[in-house]
Amino acid sequence: MTAQKCEFTGSGVPLGYKIMDKKFVIDDETAPIVKRIFEMYLSGKTMAEIIRYLNENSMKTSRWNPYNKNSIRLILTNNRYIGIYKYADIEVHGGVPRIIDDITFEQAQILLEKNKKAPARAKAVEENYLLTTKLFCGYCECAMTGVCGTSSTGKIHQYYYCVTQRKRGDCKKKPIQKAYIEDLIVNEVLAVLTDEYIDTIAQRIADLSASEGNTDTVTRLKRLLKENEEATSNLIKAIETGKAADIITAQIEKRQSEKADLETQLAKEKMISPILTFDEVKFFFEKFKKGDTNDIVFRSALIDTFVNKIYLYDGEDARIEIYCNSSEQSINVPISKLEKSSPMGHLAPPTGIEPISNP
Repeated sequence: MTAQKCEFTGSGVPLGYKIMDKKFVIDDETAPIVKRIFEMYLSGKTMAEIIRYLNENSMKTSRWNPYNKNSIRLILTNNRYIGIYKYADIEVHGGVPRIIDDITFEQAQILLEKNKKAPARAKAVEENYLLTTKLFCGYCECAMTGVCGTSSTGKIHQYYYCVTQRKRGDCKKKPIQKAYIEDLIVNEVLAVLTDEYIDTIAQRIADLSASEGNTDTVTRLKRLLKENEEATSNLIKAIETGKAADIITAQIEKRQSEKADLETQLAKEKMISPILTFDEVKFFFEKFKKGDTNDIVFRSALIDTFVNKIYLYDGEDARIEIYCNSSEQSINVPISKLEKSSPMGHLAPPTGIEPISNP
């Protein structure tokens, strides 16, 4: 059966793929667009900002249409991008080549759900769960999401819960207080920002920026410009050989118009992804050392900039592993520090707490 062999069944081909010998293969031309959409969404860009960026740069959907909210949402929720082939009741993991890694895809689902339940960006800052998409259970490695709860006295409490524990109850990870874990992460990250550390990562980012100045979009636009110039050159040669000059001249004018449009897009893309210098990066990072840790905007920016993932353990294994964006090594916060700094003497919520919402 075609579906059992993970072959193309005649339905639409998602952006990022093409069909070869009845099989899904990655389309090197459009797969980078899929990656860019996930990257922009997880970086905090709104749907409107992503749509505007794609349409202004003449990028099209798999059906060659302009982007809208529905097409962006379909891409962000399509689990084919993590290698899952699905047709009717048949589902095969690894049935198609993946474009997006599992953690990126899971973070996107969490953020989609969060934005669905709290679409207003002006929501009260005290309700923001700063570690959403960053905090993971150390045991089952699933995400920990924010939950509000109320005690029998009516007092509101806020926690992060392991998704597996909350949905199925088969993970031993206990909830942790929102204010406590967020304060601890902010303080630990600030402690890392020594002059030596800032110099190291500033140089690394400057070097990376210089070596990777060409994004996927820049590369694509440069290739299209080269093809445009070659096509124009061939048209000019056709006139020189005596072929229909009036028709060819119109084609040349069309190519020149396309070239101007491509050059404009290329200039915009280079402005979006400029090459950063060591001094610029260092100046940016040093501002974090002087920030107000009580300012929700500063706290959010600090976590978004420096924190990649956080794995949380409790009980006899109680510790936090913080992975920064600039390093593969983790910051380990031991059990003694957790117990000492816990504002209520424990990590789990007090008894009698009833969850009332998922922000």
